[in-house]
Amino acid sequence: MRRPGRRAELGMQVLWILMGSTFVLFGCIGFLLGGFGLPRINRTDLLDLLLWGVFLIWQLAPVLFEGYSPGLSFREIARYPVSFRVFFLLNAAYGLSDPAAITALLWLLSFWLGLTFARPGWAFTAALALLLFAVFNLLLNRIVIAQFDRLQSTRRGRERMVFLTFMVIILLNLLQINASYLTRVRGVKIAPWLSHAVTEVREFSPQGMAAQVFLGSGVAELTALAGLLLYGLAAYLLLQRQLRVVYQGEIYAETYTVRRKKKVRKGWRLPLVDDVTAAIIEKELRYIRQSGRLLLQLIYPPIIFLVFIFNGPVRKLPLQPVWMLAGVASFMLLSLPNLAYNTFGMDKEGFGRWLLSPPPLQKVLVAKNLTHGGLLALVYLFFLVIIMAMFHLRATPAITVTVAFAAALVIQLGTGNVISVNWPRRVELTQMNSKMSSQAAGLVALLVMIPLSMIVGLITFASWYWKVTWLPLLCGLVILAISLKLYSFVLDRVARYAWEHIEEITGNLSA
Repeated sequence: MRRPGRRAELGMQVLWILMGSTFVLFGCIGFLLGGFGLPRINRTDLLDLLLWGVFLIWQLAPVLFEGYSPGLSFREIARYPVSFRVFFLLNAAYGLSDPAAITALLWLLSFWLGLTFARPGWAFTAALALLLFAVFNLLLNRIVIAQFDRLQSTRRGRERMVFLTFMVIILLNLLQINASYLTRVRGVKIAPWLSHAVTEVREFSPQGMAAQVFLGSGVAELTALAGLLLYGLAAYLLLQRQLRVVYQGEIYAETYTVRRKKKVRKGWRLPLVDDVTAAIIEKELRYIRQSGRLLLQLIYPPIIFLVFIFNGPVRKLPLQPVWMLAGVASFMLLSLPNLAYNTFGMDKEGFGRWLLSPPPLQKVLVAKNLTHGGLLALVYLFFLVIIMAMFHLRATPAITVTVAFAAALVIQLGTGNVISVNWPRRVELTQMNSKMSSQAAGLVALLVMIPLSMIVGLITFASWYWKVTWLPLLCGLVILAISLKLYSFVLDRVARYAWEHIEEITGNLSA
């Protein structure tokens, strides 16, 4: 806590906690009003939809926001002399420390309070139903987390998980973008079979049965309670079976191919760089390839931007091609901090070898920056070619946006070098709770992007106001030249700082 870097990281954590608490508070108010208002207006048929919201948050948030879930490995707990019953209870209870679980429980409590205020006679049955529903969600969440941990333990599993996560995110964004648009389109009707299927799913799901426990009466209430108990029992048996193999010492390992002859492959030879830089670039690309989550974070922003442009009501707006290209470039720059703001994170214990190697640390950082910036540049060029071919974008606007993108890229890479040595963070590809960069890096990225956005806005406004079409290109070239000079200056300072704080950086990356 005596170092300014640690205080900044703690301040960023407090900021995230405040933002998350605000989200949870507004959610509690919404569930309280929903539980109170829907019975008062005789729309109790919609109560299960609120439970669906709790279910999705509890099950999906730990997967989509991996770094914010608890990170205790119960494979390590299984090494201690504890009974399986204690091991099971510890695993289940530990799930309550997940922020998603805490959020969901607070929302369920608010929902129960709303129901109690609206219908005091439902207090006991609603409490019983929501308690069983919470137990089911807790057990199911531990099953999902354990399964994802198992997938994370092998490279092939990580690749499958990333593909599945990517498809889920894309589908959710498509649904969000097009839902309100399709509801306003005339002639769009839902097929009867689809409507019937949705009704059946709602009725026989844990959410529907939990609602029927306090909405129904007599046989319907007992049937719903029995169904909810069966769901909980099934989750309990599945989790018990899953944890028993872990308790007995099951180990997941990569498969490998037995080779009769060992062949040494030559290193890469790349144009315009020497062999040392080419070797560092090859090493970085091989490490990045092992992290499917990182690859997903790199390509996700521009793809989501294009999905947003070509779907829903936005596609009817008269968007010019130059603004589409600028949007793709901006969204891509948002994904760069995940890679460049913790450039030594995947090296871990190997950081000390960079300092012992013959090439100076400045050269190592330049090679890493060339790799990270080159990946984004290739993706940007891919979208540039598509937009120019499909929308006939002229050369001058394309060059202007490309120069601005290059200038912002150099500034981001230079800033990333500073963050990488001040707030280094160990990255574990096999753990769901491992973050790609420090929380302080998010605040710094915001502090960098806001001034850059303001400068771009001022230059664009000045060009439009004075009708000087060449002004953005000229300013972009000037900013690019200044950013290259600043990058060179910061590079020497970063290398000197790393040498002066070797033990501290190595300790953070090795812990």
